Amino acid sequence: MKSVPRLVFIAVGISFLSATVANSDGPNKSATNDAADSMLGKKAGDVRDDNNLKMKLVWCPSGEFTMGSPVTELDHEGKHAENEDQVQVTLTRGFWLGKYEVTQTEWKQINKTEPWKGQKSITKEGGDLPAAKVSWDDAVAFCRNLTEQERKGNRLPDGWEYTLPTEAQWERACRAGTVTKFSFGDDESRLGDYAWFGDEVDVNDANDLSAKPVGKKKPNPWGVHDMHGNALEWCWDGYAVKLRGGRDPVVKPDKSNRVARGGDWSFMPSGCRCAVRTSVQTLNFEFQGSCFGVRVVLCEVRKVP
Repeated sequence: MKSVPRLVFIAVGISFLSATVANSDGPNKSATNDAADSMLGKKAGDVRDDNNLKMKLVWCPSGEFTMGSPVTELDHEGKHAENEDQVQVTLTRGFWLGKYEVTQTEWKQINKTEPWKGQKSITKEGGDLPAAKVSWDDAVAFCRNLTEQERKGNRLPDGWEYTLPTEAQWERACRAGTVTKFSFGDDESRLGDYAWFGDEVDVNDANDLSAKPVGKKKPNPWGVHDMHGNALEWCWDGYAVKLRGGRDPVVKPDKSNRVARGGDWSFMPSGCRCAVRTSVQTLNFEFQGSCFGVRVVLCEVRKVP
């Protein structure tokens, strides 16, 4: 079995009112406010798919949560344990997260490339398989291209964008209100019900040691699939040894270190926990690990640090 790497490591002024009739419930909202309100979910787990790809997105509400793992958690140990030390986080804005990892079909529709092609020992080819061997640069490009497409189609307000989740957004969505090792509890013997990981594949069989179709395992409490395995997912942040807490934390990306989350199809259970962070050390943005994929977030335009 492959060992787990601990460090691979919006109000617009108008001069006149549109011809609308106010109802008895109160004043009408402007078209801009209506558009903004239409982007907000009502409760955790709400789903929308009103994009051209029909990509399903799950609502993750704003709120406070504890990021990282307690020192008492099995596998919070060793030389790099401090990279999981707990911090308190407040996310002031809710966001939509991909219900599934971006599939090869979705990737080809937007980026017009096939980085996984010919990599039979890495991932099979198939429309419902996650896009793999994806670089951070290309993952960001996918989000940018999708944003442009949706704005041109008048399906996305200017104040919103598709992008990569921050580490805090990713862990908030993964935990889905839970505080345990996995989103389903602490018992790793149940992981096979929720994840494709090392015990679920034959690591000696090149045809099996690969990504699996998305959404075939049980979802977390908010209805998100494959967050404990399958493809390893890029985050927006650069890597910092210690987690950053506070309000809407984000670490500015740099050219030497990136963060990926979620484990992959060959990780052991300890590497698929909610708090596990994979640091990818590289001298450029083009690093394309064989198991790296992408899950998008749809959120209000982020202020890049």
